[in-house]
Amino acid sequence: MPKSINKPVLAVTAAALAAGLLNGCSGEEKNKAEAGQPSASTKPIEITWGIHFQANAVVNDSQVQKWMEQKFNVKIKPVKVTDASIASGEVPDLFMLGDPSNVSAYQAQGVLLNLDQAMVKEKMPEYYKDVESSNALFQTVTFNGKLWAIPMFIDLKPYDLTMLWRQDWLDKVGIAKLPETLDEFEKAVYAFAKNDPDGNGKKDTYGLTGTATSTWSAGFYSIFGAYGVEPTMWQEKNGQIVNGSVLPEAKEALAKLRQWFADGVIDPEFITDTQDSYRKKLYNNRIGVIEEQIGKAALDDGATVVAMKGVNPNAKLALGHNPAGPGGSGSWDWGIKSNYVVLGNKVKDDPAKLNKIFEILRAQSSDEETINMTSMGVKGTQWDFADSGAASGATKFLPGFEKQEQRDAIGVRLFSLGNITTRSYRDKYSNPKLNDAVRKYSSAPRWTDALLFAALPSDGKYKKDLTALTQKYFAQIISGEIPLSDFDKFVAEWKAKGGDELTKEANDMYQKQFKK
Repeated sequence: MPKSINKPVLAVTAAALAAGLLNGCSGEEKNKAEAGQPSASTKPIEITWGIHFQANAVVNDSQVQKWMEQKFNVKIKPVKVTDASIASGEVPDLFMLGDPSNVSAYQAQGVLLNLDQAMVKEKMPEYYKDVESSNALFQTVTFNGKLWAIPMFIDLKPYDLTMLWRQDWLDKVGIAKLPETLDEFEKAVYAFAKNDPDGNGKKDTYGLTGTATSTWSAGFYSIFGAYGVEPTMWQEKNGQIVNGSVLPEAKEALAKLRQWFADGVIDPEFITDTQDSYRKKLYNNRIGVIEEQIGKAALDDGATVVAMKGVNPNAKLALGHNPAGPGGSGSWDWGIKSNYVVLGNKVKDDPAKLNKIFEILRAQSSDEETINMTSMGVKGTQWDFADSGAASGATKFLPGFEKQEQRDAIGVRLFSLGNITTRSYRDKYSNPKLNDAVRKYSSAPRWTDALLFAALPSDGKYKKDLTALTQKYFAQIISGEIPLSDFDKFVAEWKAKGGDELTKEANDMYQKQFKK
C-alpha cells in the first residue's frame, strides 16, 4: 500500500448537509428536488465513481451510466480503483471496498471521508433500519472512534460452503446414504480412493483435495470445522478471543488430514489446488467430493451443476451437510458482513455533491427502479422473472446477457452497490428455493469471525506473514514433510512473530466494540 498522505480528514455532520440542501431550493425547484426530478436550471453535479471492484474495465457512456446521469442530474466519470490509482492521488468521490482491512488501509493514508452514523440514519432511513439490527457492522470500520464506511450486510449467503458429492460415485461404491458425520465422510473418501468409482480399472482417483496455500486460510474448512476450529479466524472461547490456527483442535484436524494423505485419499496437488481446479477434478473423475458454494450447486441452474452436465452429462451430483465431528460441524463463513461503501475525503469540501451522493445511495438501497437498473438492466430486455408472468421471486438474465461481460458492456454491475439493498427488496427479488437451501446447508451464523473480520491495529505488520506461516506449516504437516509434533513449534513461532500482539489487540477490540 502507498505511504500515508497524512491529510486531515474532517467529520461530516448532518448540519453541513442541511446547509447544502438550502442552496438554490425554493418554490417549484424545491418541489422538483423533493420529487427526485432535476431542475432545468440546476447544473449537473460531477461525480467520480469507482466502478464495482470485480469489474475488469471501465466502460464510458454506457446505457446504465446515461440512465443514472439523467435520473439524478449528475455527470459521472467512471474509474477503476486500484492501490496504484489511490497512491497517485486519484481518489473517487464514491467507491466500494471488499473488506474492513481495505477500509483501514485507505483510511490510514488519509484518502477517505469520515462519516457520521447519525447522518447515515437520516439520509438512508430505510436501509439504516435494517442494518442497525447488526450494529456491530459499524464497529468493523470504526477506527479511533470515527466511522469510515457504510457497511453492507447479507443474511442468506449463497456463497456459504457445504459438501457437494458425486452421487454416482457413492452409488458405485455401495454407499446409500449421504455422509453426515466425519466417520461417514471418511468411509466415503477412502472408498473413492480405493474402489475404482469411475470404473476404468486404474488407480487414478482420490477422495478429496483442498486449497492449502491459495486462499485466506488453510483450506479443508469443513474438516477443521468438524473439530471446532477455523485456522486464521478469531474465535471466542470461554470469554477470550483466540486464533483458530494455534488451538489444540487444529492439531487434531491436521492429524486426521495427515493420515488421509498418507493413505492416498487426498490429492497430492492439494497444496496448489484452487476452487476452480478442484471443480474441474470433480467433473473429470479425479475426486469425489468438494466444498462448494450453495448457490452454485443447490439448484439445477447452479453454475457447478451446469458445468458438470457440460463435461460429464451422465454424472450425478448431490448436496450434503458439512460433516459433524468431535467439535461440531461447519465451514468458513463470512458472517453477516458484506462489502463497504466509502467516500473520498475531498467530498467534504462540496456539501452539494455530498448531498447528491447520499440521494443516490438512498435510491441504490431502497428504490426498486434504481437497484434493478444498476444490477440487472431493463426488464424484458436484459432480465425478467424466472417464472413467466411473475411479479416477484427469482430472476434470470435473457439471451445475449447471460454472461457477466455482456452485462458489463452496457454498464450493468459497474454502478451497482451490491448488498446495500433493504430486506424488503431482497425478499421480493430472491429465489425462495435457493433461500431454503442456504438455510438448510449453511453453517451461519455459528461459524464466523468473532470480530467480523475487523482490521486490528497491527494487522498490517503481521497478518500476511502469519497467514503464510500457517499455510506453510499446515501443508507440510498434512503432506508428511515434517512431523505432527512440529505443530507445537509452529505455535511458538506464530506467537513470537506477532501472534501474541494480535491476540491482545483482538481481545481489547472484542471487549470495547463487540462483546454483547
